[in-house]
Amino acid sequence: ALPCQTLCLHHLPCAVSRLLQVQMKTMMKKTKKTMLPLQLIVIICLSYGQADDSTNKQSISDYSRDPFITLFSGLSAEVGNLRREVEDLRKSCNSVDVAFSAALRPSIQDNEGYGNTGPFQADTNLVHSHIITNVGNAFSPRTGAFTAPVHGVYYFTFTSYAWKKEASIGVALYKNQEQVALVYEFQDKGDNEDFASNGATLQLAKGDIVYLVLPSSFQVTSNAFKNLSTFSGFLLFQVEGENV
Repeated sequence: ALPCQTLCLHHLPCAVSRLLQVQMKTMMKKTKKTMLPLQLIVIICLSYGQADDSTNKQSISDYSRDPFITLFSGLSAEVGNLRREVEDLRKSCNSVDVAFSAALRPSIQDNEGYGNTGPFQADTNLVHSHIITNVGNAFSPRTGAFTAPVHGVYYFTFTSYAWKKEASIGVALYKNQEQVALVYEFQDKGDNEDFASNGATLQLAKGDIVYLVLPSSFQVTSNAFKNLSTFSGFLLFQVEGENV
């Protein structure tokens, strides 16, 4: 009967196996010698059944959990992509186009339209009143100053022209009350016409102003019909307010 019991126990449910184990303990009182091998067989069978149950539970759990993990990972990636797209759209909608170019005009001119501005005893703001381009209307032809409409990094360039002997020529670029760039030259007797240019990249906060100044004792030449002495600038890119 012992081999038959071994074959059957392998396929018995856990509840039946436990019942047999109780019965075997009762039978052990009658003959320990005969039941000891049978008890070992039952324990081995029970262990095998528990191992199978654990494996089956893990397989079922894996099959039920993996699709959800895959779905959740995919949704998380999609949400991340959507957030980036929304942020890009927000920045695009809030972007501002800013660019200007203006030219200096003389207050007094000769028959060909040329005239000098300066020299003055004190530093004097230059007003480039002739608008060439003013996208965003951030440059004022009345004051000659550019006012930053947004936090950002801007590029400015300026050119001064002179037609004068034995004179100091040049202009300076200012940000608020600070001089950031200067161009100048002394015109001697043999050199009466010249151009000079300079430029700078500036990080500005909204409301900062940028303008050109004619230093004291300096002068610059302009023309009523030609754009010789000019001032230009444009926005390179915006930056967050706390980074300015």
